[in-house]
Amino acid sequence: MISLQQRLLDYLEPLTGERPDLAPEKATNLPLFLRERFNFQNIRLFGKRYVLALERENGDSESPGEYESQIRLMQPQFTEAVALVLQRLPSYARNRMVRLGIPFIVPGSQTFLPAALIDLRERFTQPKPEKGKKLTPAAQCLVLYHLQRQPLENLPLRDIAEKIGYSPIMLTKVKDELEATGICLTARMGRSIALEFTTQGRNLWETVQPVLSSPVKKTLWVRWDQPSYPALLAGLTALSRRTMMADDRLPTYALLSATFQANLEHGLYHGCRGPEDANLRLESWSYNPLLFGDTKMVDPLSLFLSLRDFPDERVQQQLETLIDQIPW
Repeated sequence: MISLQQRLLDYLEPLTGERPDLAPEKATNLPLFLRERFNFQNIRLFGKRYVLALERENGDSESPGEYESQIRLMQPQFTEAVALVLQRLPSYARNRMVRLGIPFIVPGSQTFLPAALIDLRERFTQPKPEKGKKLTPAAQCLVLYHLQRQPLENLPLRDIAEKIGYSPIMLTKVKDELEATGICLTARMGRSIALEFTTQGRNLWETVQPVLSSPVKKTLWVRWDQPSYPALLAGLTALSRRTMMADDRLPTYALLSATFQANLEHGLYHGCRGPEDANLRLESWSYNPLLFGDTKMVDPLSLFLSLRDFPDERVQQQLETLIDQIPW
């Protein structure tokens, strides 16, 4: 495992244009708990000298308030400004530390040195996604799960993979995708990698929406005598349940594409030439609608994406209502 000191130097080199030199700093006057918690190094950064308090490998993350108290104990013992170098720090905690004016560096994520007017964030240097390129179903699935079902920040990638039904290898690719959009940063948690979103709630939804796609791969008019779980109400049928939109004459249901095809092959329902012979419209989805939907209907955000290009102005108005109703 790469040490925090090595990660720090690797991170600072491209920022400063040269590999900085670290020199051990004596901290004999500090309380024992701080000497056990941090390794102290002297460094010159951006034309100013600092004492860096590097968090030891076995240290647990503290709250911003605790870090503020520790800095106040450290600073009187040194003539140079003290800055914390931390293994990881959730985005909400980073924001609070900036507001408190606590100098810190999280290698790979952010450098905040107010004495030198430095506030460098990784997301400002993220490569822009290719124009017109959409997220893969797995990446889209992760974002929608985070927005609607359960926050996925600061969870190891392997845990996220288990929750959304994809392999850990696929989640590594998803991580790269999301970093490329600028909506995510990565943080190391021991031996694991976790995600940190650069924004949340409706702002995240508005930011990521241009690279999201309709989950509907294809539709089929079918005759299915008793549509049941895991098929969920979708399309205009689901929109009519969630808003004032009138329903279609025939209901719409959604299934994961693999289930859609397997049921068709096993004769659970039969395809029809058109709506006159069918009793419902069935959508084949690129990801499992059960992940974020309830036991009856698909989730609001996937529903929005599935109808986003619907030509009827009344549908577009009700889609706006649908999004406004979400408790962000």
